[in-house]
Amino acid sequence: MAFALFSGHPRAEPQAPSTEETDDATLAKGFIGKNYDDQLDIEGWDDVGGGLVVAPIYVHQYQREDGTFLVLTSRQLAKETRTAPANYEVADALIVPPPQSGVAFTISCVQGQDETLRFMGEAKGPEDKEWWTDVRRAWEITLDTGQIASTKTRGVRCTNTSWGQ
Repeated sequence: MAFALFSGHPRAEPQAPSTEETDDATLAKGFIGKNYDDQLDIEGWDDVGGGLVVAPIYVHQYQREDGTFLVLTSRQLAKETRTAPANYEVADALIVPPPQSGVAFTISCVQGQDETLRFMGEAKGPEDKEWWTDVRRAWEITLDTGQIASTKTRGVRCTNTSWGQ
């Protein structure tokens, strides 16, 4: 991320993304528009769950061995029938580097009184609480398009990833 320092300070040099970050961004963008039936298996990534956000938008989370997350949102194009599996098209993709120690990434977050799980976040909190409100970063899924965008953390709360286990 490039930025400039003002008030007479010299301009900071932008840092180039690492090769791995560039490869991950390319991988993620490569899924957008991909059409698939039933489930999408991705080599080198473990499927760690997902589900319906609001019809026809679904979210799915994958994790790589190094702790990096890949989140895909998809639009259901055709429902499952007796003769054919459900069909989807990837709407957007997000790569999330491994969170800091003590922080968890989850696709199960809400904001305010809206109980729609259309937010994702990096959060932490006490293990005995179902919902964590100490949210470090958050993303919102646009309900009509499935697009993922960074958003403010105010009012966002996320499920404790180890709750009930």
